[in-house]
Amino acid sequence: MPHITLNPENRAAWLALRTLDVTSTESAALFGLSPYITQFELWHRKHDKIAVELEPTERMEWGTDLQDSIASSLARRYGVTIRKATEYCRTEESRMGASFDFEITGIADKLPDDMLLMSMFAEHGPALLEIKNVDRLVFRDQWQTNEASEIEAPGHIEIQVQHQLHVKDRAWAAIGVLVGGNTGRILVRRRDLEVGASLESRIIEFWKSVDDGIEPAPQFPGDAAFVTKLYGYAEPNKVFDGRGNPELVEFAQAYCAAADAEKMAKEDKDVAKAKLLQTIGDAERAYLDGYTISAATVGPAHVEYDRAGYRGWRLTKGRAK
Repeated sequence: MPHITLNPENRAAWLALRTLDVTSTESAALFGLSPYITQFELWHRKHDKIAVELEPTERMEWGTDLQDSIASSLARRYGVTIRKATEYCRTEESRMGASFDFEITGIADKLPDDMLLMSMFAEHGPALLEIKNVDRLVFRDQWQTNEASEIEAPGHIEIQVQHQLHVKDRAWAAIGVLVGGNTGRILVRRRDLEVGASLESRIIEFWKSVDDGIEPAPQFPGDAAFVTKLYGYAEPNKVFDGRGNPELVEFAQAYCAAADAEKMAKEDKDVAKAKLLQTIGDAERAYLDGYTISAATVGPAHVEYDRAGYRGWRLTKGRAK
């Protein structure tokens, strides 16, 4: 399918474009591999034309702030030249889009450990460069080494890169990763045409379901918070009569049982905390076998904030009147 390259003027224009497509950071949700968004939530956001903005963790925010520095440092160390990518690319018919971090534009120095980068550039020309800032423990647990001693990124990142290659119509990409703040790696990824075609096919199916108004079933517990947010409005004076529906009774019983367990767990937690405080007294810090307690005093402060509207909730056991 033909690829279109656009240059959004600002962030608002960029976000508006993203509502039109399934983007490279979203497509993993269609395979149940996104750590940020489910297919059910993605469906509703696309259906309602709401831009998907991931809630950033502190490390993600640091990664964004340091992205240029990480990229330029990796480029210098690996002997390549790069440019910051500002364009947005999409396939209009399949509504598949992507933006990019950087592009490898050339080989600056011929360093001994960069033979793969040199050969890939010589054969295929410029490459996409995706930057990741990764905690050392996360890298150890989620970035795997295969039988060929090659580092494999988590599934959602590998899908993101293949999605980008498909939309940009490039032969290769690189993942530049800073591990633990002091170890840099550049991982080469070749375009997999079958994976790209599979992604586009899945995205076409997804958009058809959006156009036809056929939402996917929510998957619990992952979708519980979004479903609660989705049904955050109550029509004044509207009454729902669910009598005669045994499934709803099961849900109500499950809610009450969980609420009782939550209450008991909180009481157990409060008692355990009180006994620990009774033992450590006014110590600000305590060390136990396998545990550390931090119990510093937080001084008083005046706090003001605006409360967002919300839907009230109370489940009462007993007969309907």
